[in-house]
Amino acid sequence: MKKFGLLLLMGAILLGLAACGGADEEAAPKEKAEAVDAAASAGDVEEFTITATNWDFSSDKELTIKKGSKVKINLVNEEGMHTISNEDLGIDLKADTPAEFTAESIGEYELMCSTICGATEDHEGMKISLKIID
Repeated sequence: MKKFGLLLLMGAILLGLAACGGADEEAAPKEKAEAVDAAASAGDVEEFTITATNWDFSSDKELTIKKGSKVKINLVNEEGMHTISNEDLGIDLKADTPAEFTAESIGEYELMCSTICGATEDHEGMKISLKIID
């Protein structure tokens, strides 16, 4: 009988520890979302959503930004698992985690899928252009 009581006590302790660990993991995304909302309300932010399907990116609007603008880019994976990156702009975008930056350098930049999701020639369509104008 003592063994059964000890087993129940250990189970309760493990359950409590597991619940505590989960609370910390849930708090981080909420805090991150609040930080994103605060940044967006701090000034005018141009926001874009890029939708990814297998072998294609599309945007809700053309990615043309004026120099000095604050930018927020969202990625939605409708099909497959994709990411977007551009080393020059410091973008390393994953679905459900927006990328934010200030457009500082005039030019045309290529945002591309940084997750190889098939044959290389098929992956060539996983690019979208971002223009920063004066």
